[in-house]
Amino acid sequence: MSFFNTIVLILTILGSLTLFLYGMKLMSESLQKIGGNSLRGIFSLIASNRVRAIASGLVVTAVIQSSTTVTVMLVSFTNAGFFTLTQALGLMMGANIGTTITAWLVSYFGFNFDLSVILLPILGLTLPLLFFPSASKRSIGEFLVGFAILFLGLQFLKNSLPDISGNTRLLGMIAGISDYGIGSALLFALAGIVITVIVRASSATIALTMVMCHNGWISYDDAAAMVLGENIGTTLTANIAAIVANRSAKRLALGHTLFNVFGSTWVLVFFSFFVGLSADAATAITGYSPLQNIDAVPIGISVFHTGFNLLNTLLLAGFIPLFRKLLETIIPLRPNEKKNFSLKYISPGYLSLSEMSIMQAKEEIHVFGKHVAFMFSLIPEYLIEKREKKYEKLRKRIYRCEEQADEMEAEIRNFLTRTAEEDLSESGSRKISSMLKIIDDIESMADQCMQMERTINRKNIENAWFTQEMRDDVNQLFGLVKEAIDNMNLNLSQDYRPGILAKASETELRINELRDRLLHENNLRVETGESTYQKASFFSSLVSQCEKLGDHIINVNQAIASNAK
Repeated sequence: MSFFNTIVLILTILGSLTLFLYGMKLMSESLQKIGGNSLRGIFSLIASNRVRAIASGLVVTAVIQSSTTVTVMLVSFTNAGFFTLTQALGLMMGANIGTTITAWLVSYFGFNFDLSVILLPILGLTLPLLFFPSASKRSIGEFLVGFAILFLGLQFLKNSLPDISGNTRLLGMIAGISDYGIGSALLFALAGIVITVIVRASSATIALTMVMCHNGWISYDDAAAMVLGENIGTTLTANIAAIVANRSAKRLALGHTLFNVFGSTWVLVFFSFFVGLSADAATAITGYSPLQNIDAVPIGISVFHTGFNLLNTLLLAGFIPLFRKLLETIIPLRPNEKKNFSLKYISPGYLSLSEMSIMQAKEEIHVFGKHVAFMFSLIPEYLIEKREKKYEKLRKRIYRCEEQADEMEAEIRNFLTRTAEEDLSESGSRKISSMLKIIDDIESMADQCMQMERTINRKNIENAWFTQEMRDDVNQLFGLVKEAIDNMNLNLSQDYRPGILAKASETELRINELRDRLLHENNLRVETGESTYQKASFFSSLVSQCEKLGDHIINVNQAIASNAK
């Protein structure tokens, strides 16, 4: 083969893989749009039951059709504190099983049927769906387009790999590599790792392995060894995502790698037995042995892939608590490091997490709300503190909270902006818009707390001390504002829904009524000489700032209600 023909062949294979990957990406994104809310429901049922966690990971991965998407998502959610490490490990094990469904789809439809005859008609029938006003109909159309492109890519891949049965030199080289027993298995497993690290999608590399074996490039044993390596290689993306995450997320990413490395190791010890077992199972299903008939190869590889992940999960599921302790030992907390969580934003690459990223943002916004609630809780203490050291310590904490609030708002806004650039459903776009409004108002709440600090500090510098009656009045208003913030955070922690405005509006009305009464009584104290104008001015500023803070709280609640499903 000439150099030019070799280059064309390589590019043709890469082009076929590109079609396959793009089809898988399109299917994954459209399924997220169609089933995003259902997936959130599945995740919410996890609790601490490891069986339910494994089942949830399996179902979600089977629906999304991408274990890489799910594992990157799990790293993010664990980083944000949405899952415990124990729950996430169970979900990860289930995701490993769920991803094998893609191999079954490819082996059954891509090799047993000539889909090239029907793929273009499928695209033709899909065309009207892409122009429907309904977002769900368009998502179904995108899913069908992705399905067609994926199998077109597989068809091109099968046709682009040349038949090497007559190339004795190349066959001899491959046979030479295959003659080292367990050493050959290790070499092909390493090849599987490298290819998956490059392609960053185990489903695509397993499909490539099927085609190579089906076309006679490698033996069935070699293909099975490559599958083991591909299961290890697919863990790279989650580890990249965890680089900027906290230690809990790093533990999960490492756990994903150790899980697959451990499984591949013990399977390699009994490699010949498991290869024979998968071949017998494929023979029972198809009537042909993949060791002798290339038509049975895809089913055999699917059996091996599923069996590996299923057996590995069954073996390790009972040891999740011990597995967690091992990971905590390998990646311990640093000295004086608190077990708190803060969402770090990742770039998962070509696999879009746009719809599921909304769930991440929701959790982080709730953390933001709790942060501002803590900041406000410092104000009443700051108002009455007379000890200089304690007063300065509180003052610095309030300033630090304000700086952190600005950083959180900027990070969440950037994350939401990046997510909005993806291809979102109409519901997802509305949620992004509402969330941007929510974080703007929460940040404004922090600004109001900062204004209160400045008012109190100026009051103290000018020795304008409040009477006990004035302090009691302000504390009464503080109590109402705290009640409103607590209710807001409760609404942020739950599914966004209509019907939350009744209590929020009632508390806002009480804040406004109390503000009016306090300002009226403040004016009376000045008129009767019970208070100086200086004291009354500071008192009036604090009351007005509390009321403005209440306005931002009701704005957040209104945005939550408009964001409801």
